[in-house]
Amino acid sequence: MITAEEFRQLHTTDAHNHLNLGMSYDSYVQWAGFYIPDFPRPLAGLGEMHEIIGEYTRPRTKTADDVEHLLSMSIEAAIADHVQELEGSIDIGFINHCGSIDRFLTLTDRLHQTYGSRIALRFELGMGKTFDIAKIREWAPPCLESGLFKGIDLYGPEVEEGLEDFVPIYNTAAQLGIKRKAHVGEFSDAHSVERFIEVFNLDEVQHGLGAAQDERVMQLIKDRNIRLNITPASNVMLKRIVRLEDHPMRTLFDAGIRIALGTDDLLFFGRTISEQCADLVNCGLFTKEEVIRMAVQNQPQ
Repeated sequence: MITAEEFRQLHTTDAHNHLNLGMSYDSYVQWAGFYIPDFPRPLAGLGEMHEIIGEYTRPRTKTADDVEHLLSMSIEAAIADHVQELEGSIDIGFINHCGSIDRFLTLTDRLHQTYGSRIALRFELGMGKTFDIAKIREWAPPCLESGLFKGIDLYGPEVEEGLEDFVPIYNTAAQLGIKRKAHVGEFSDAHSVERFIEVFNLDEVQHGLGAAQDERVMQLIKDRNIRLNITPASNVMLKRIVRLEDHPMRTLFDAGIRIALGTDDLLFFGRTISEQCADLVNCGLFTKEEVIRMAVQNQPQ
């Protein structure tokens, strides 16, 4: 059996991390002052996950100081796992907690100043499909123009309705040279993955597992050199995948598609990058050398 410690010695990347939920459970409990009952545990899909968020985590975050503590705990969790590069989303809704765009950007810059010497931070502006689209249209451009965000990410229901609302924002990101990501294909099919890629001209896909159903879509992803940022522990804990050893990322990898690993929401899924690397080898899905190719993003693909 290989150990997580063997991967902690490498220069790993966490390419898919929601920083509002990216901390260890122990650190969250100490900060929040309460336990989440029967947690962490396997969940009945995204619906049950969002029930817990709505009851426990979202109500606990009320102020700008709360936001800064959340994000700091997540960054510190990545540093503790010896992650060298962190691509983490900061939800645009936190502007409400900060009181203004300027204060939100000041907070983001302060995190850069605090942690930038210890880890390469690649902050992404996270947008939820169910958030107020009028506010997103108003707030996203100045956030992207600030230079503090290296990526943009869209998450929420994996449906095609309403995608056009976000196209102007993705076009702005493209003009500014900002990496374009979106969540699709965790629970949706290959067609939806293709649709999101085409509508937003994506650089990377968060999840993208549905693409494994269609050789043509896999070839499209390979031809465009699009990276899939996959979160194995999340897929198992949300019961998208029954057994890790049956994960479709093997099919995607064998198709020549670039894959990076992510923790997604460490608070909920409880497996760091190094632990997931060990899990992928120990279950027999990949060799150590193959996992290193996914976890260390400067390795030849």
